[in-house]
Amino acid sequence: MCRGPLIARAGHASLAPHMPALRRPLVLLVCVVGGAAVAAQNSTRKIRPEPSAAAGRAGKAVQWRADLAAALDEARREGKPVFWYVPTVPGSPMDRKAEIDRYMMAGPFSWPDTVRWLNERFVPVKAVPAPEEARERGLVRGKFIEPGFVVLDAEGGERLRCDRVATHAPDWWRARLSHALAEELPDARPAAMVEALAAYGRDDFGAALAALDELARGEGDVAAQATFLRGVVAARQGDHAACERAWDELRARFPEHMLASKVAAEREGFGPFRRGFEDFRPLPEAVLAGATASTQAPPGAYGKAEAIARSLRFLVEQQEGDGLYRDSTYDFGGTDSLPNVHLAITALAGEALFAHRARAPEALRARIDGALARIDACLADDRLLAAEDRDEIAWAHAYRLRTLCRTMRADEPERARGAARAGELVQALAALQQENGAWFHEYPNPFVIATVLLALADAKDAGVDVPEDVARRGVEALARCRAANGAFPYALTRRPPRNLDVVGAAGRMPLCELALLRWGRSDQEKLAAALEAAFAHHDVMAAVRQYDDHADRHGYGGFFFWFDMQARSEAIAAIEDAGLRARLAARQEAIVLALPEIDGCFVDSHELGRSYGTAMALLCLRE
Repeated sequence: MCRGPLIARAGHASLAPHMPALRRPLVLLVCVVGGAAVAAQNSTRKIRPEPSAAAGRAGKAVQWRADLAAALDEARREGKPVFWYVPTVPGSPMDRKAEIDRYMMAGPFSWPDTVRWLNERFVPVKAVPAPEEARERGLVRGKFIEPGFVVLDAEGGERLRCDRVATHAPDWWRARLSHALAEELPDARPAAMVEALAAYGRDDFGAALAALDELARGEGDVAAQATFLRGVVAARQGDHAACERAWDELRARFPEHMLASKVAAEREGFGPFRRGFEDFRPLPEAVLAGATASTQAPPGAYGKAEAIARSLRFLVEQQEGDGLYRDSTYDFGGTDSLPNVHLAITALAGEALFAHRARAPEALRARIDGALARIDACLADDRLLAAEDRDEIAWAHAYRLRTLCRTMRADEPERARGAARAGELVQALAALQQENGAWFHEYPNPFVIATVLLALADAKDAGVDVPEDVARRGVEALARCRAANGAFPYALTRRPPRNLDVVGAAGRMPLCELALLRWGRSDQEKLAAALEAAFAHHDVMAAVRQYDDHADRHGYGGFFFWFDMQARSEAIAAIEDAGLRARLAARQEAIVLALPEIDGCFVDSHELGRSYGTAMALLCLRE
């Protein structure tokens, strides 16, 4: 069976209501489209290496018990609470359970202070709940989304539970463990360490590195932490070579330290810092006090300006030295398709940075300009594509084209050079079109057709020649998919379907209707109806936002969330009635601003990554 879209911008995909929720197979052989079997475009083989022995030791410094009942007996004897780490729950639709467990093991469970508190003040246990216990405690799919933990008193009563732990920060873990103990855990860090991290929080990289350098000259745990954090600060400053030197020093001087295993995990792609899920900047007190059930920031913790500024800084700092964003592990098109995924996300990051540059804090603008220059070079370099692999390449072409067209409209001197490049991307998309007018990523479907049509509409508006026949056949293919009630199925159809369940189609409806509108095959009434459906059924999609696979009976999964949200925002901007547009935009903005993580950034599926989620949220917030 087939899985959902890759990336987002203006499209979506939930499964059609008549199709069952899907589990991701190891290898995709065929997709059923309109009753006909269509061969997969390319290999979907997923190469997912195991950690080395060094990386595999991450998280082992916690003295994990494996049996909850025995841990509760010990807790009664010792007078301590149980810290129960729940890596997954029975029947969970999460596909990459191992990956999120590794983020936990190489993240909070490898940070010295957190490890010490767990070992000294709690009885730590790592165990998947048995089915009956999962039901009794509400540790079930949809209600408890891994990873997470539960703190129990010695009698088994619940003190605290947190699930959807998607962002890691030592401050947050200290606050949560203090909450569970009902007492403030002492901060054992030396004052110089606290000040170094405060300087890092102010983006005063020089002061932070100077203080950490001094601490790293010492011995013991403080020196190991300081050496590791030198690498963190250097990486966020954009000096990746200095990061590697610091981490080499750590492993040479402290080979048995838990942070040496964390470094190994980070370098092999199993750690949360390199993937963007962890940072060490101090968090606002309001966030620490309020984010008690998950790592989503409490309501109102971040206003619009601050969320945008933090997200822009994240995108600048998450960029690799060559300009690409490689923190996504979305490999449903096969590991060989990842370069196409990464280039598509790089285009989205570029569009987000470009959209908000003028309103960014002045101190950040020079860094944004540098990031944009590197992105421009990447988007122009076809050598970065997996050109022979057709899986996901449509996203890379479409998103590059959309980003380029927006730049062309804003920068007249770039128009001539950009027009030539845009023409090449139009031709590349035309070459991907199938005889029936459809486009595909791993398989043909309405949401990828709509995404390509929007890119071609952008090109046409920018003065680029778009072959009339290509656009016409694409519009006809998408229009054939619209049911009488305005819903669009998940799969491509040969003839207009009968009425469909709008709940399962609501996420992608604004995208598809907007694409048809821009090519003269829809109207304002239909677009408004699509938006009404998207808002009416928003909670269904939001409920599974952090799963990395199809997770409910409608086929929604986390990878659809920001994909659909961005499309919804773009559709709202196309509403001509000013009053309606303003009301819908305010409603949409309120939803987005309720979703920052504890660090002010955004994520849905961990597999698509935080660069993707943050870029899409920024595109939702553009004016």
